[in-house]
Amino acid sequence: MAMKFFTREWWEKQGEDWEPFRRYEAYIASVRPQLPTALLDLWEGHTLHDAEVKRLESRFQDRTVAMALDGWDRELQNPVRYSLVFGGVSEFDQILPPGPYLEEELGDLGYWECEFLNPFVELRMLFVSGAEFRVVFEEFSFEHRAREV
Repeated sequence: MAMKFFTREWWEKQGEDWEPFRRYEAYIASVRPQLPTALLDLWEGHTLHDAEVKRLESRFQDRTVAMALDGWDRELQNPVRYSLVFGGVSEFDQILPPGPYLEEELGDLGYWECEFLNPFVELRMLFVSGAEFRVVFEEFSFEHRAREV
């Protein structure tokens, strides 16, 4: 379930290595017509970086996963509530932080990426705590609104 572009090893180096972003942008350009428009809108016009998961709801019978995150606008200046909805979900994996105890929340979402798996899309998330989420889905939508801090 590992991240392919924005790996934990890359993140832990904390350098100015922009190569994963260049590789990911090239990959997105190559599969752009196959990805849900809303997913592209989220990647290009918003950010989930430093967002915290506030609600996670799985409805297995309906094959949906809904996620609410408190994050920021693209400039990381204004607080935003993001609501993501995944439809036609066939897999949803969650790996909790690797320590012996879960002492706090998942922590901030560091990086996310998606991959086209004809006919599905896989979205992967890596949190500062070491937790990871992976969702394989067919449909995607999201909403965002300003929130109070």
